[in-house]
Amino acid sequence: MQQRLIVCEQCDAVHRWRDLASSEVARCSRCGAVMARGHKLGVQALLALTVAALLLLLIANLTPMAELRMRGLHSDATLPSAIHATWLLGERLVALTAAFTAIIAPALLLLLRLVVLVPLARGRAPEFVAWSLRLLHEISRWSMVEVLMVAAAVSIVRIAAMAQAFPGPGMFAFGGVALLLAALESGGLKHLWPATEDSVPGFTRATGS
Repeated sequence: MQQRLIVCEQCDAVHRWRDLASSEVARCSRCGAVMARGHKLGVQALLALTVAALLLLLIANLTPMAELRMRGLHSDATLPSAIHATWLLGERLVALTAAFTAIIAPALLLLLRLVVLVPLARGRAPEFVAWSLRLLHEISRWSMVEVLMVAAAVSIVRIAAMAQAFPGPGMFAFGGVALLLAALESGGLKHLWPATEDSVPGFTRATGS
């Protein structure tokens, strides 16, 4: 029987791996870093949350983030239109950073989860599973929807001193995306490896994600 091993991302200590219960947390015996958390959700539930998050992300980018009213004038803007306006003002680095962290990275994160979860939900072996899970691990570092939410809320509060400012449906949709992403990522990715191991002949567990 092949031995399961896991490597601590903080100090590179190697540990024997076993599946975790939903309330368990695996910590490194050397540095104490959290290496994995048990997850209460199965593949079907994770797939449902991923589809819901993807739909909410689409709504968040197609509806206004905020509505402004001042002296009879009314204005609203979606996140893509705000990023475009920032680009036209010459703040191209800010525009590119906002586009990648708030739109591209979350979309890639959810699409890659679908690549892994849809075949697993059908009882089939996912294609490119190791590549997809490792890329998921890297992209999750760049998804910053929750940072966008805080920045938008602070902006509305500050603008409220000069004009009437109201959160739009896009902001509420982004809030839903942030909550669903937190639920999806609460257990990390290690709880998906056992399912892929069983479905892919000769598959070796990745040690860093």
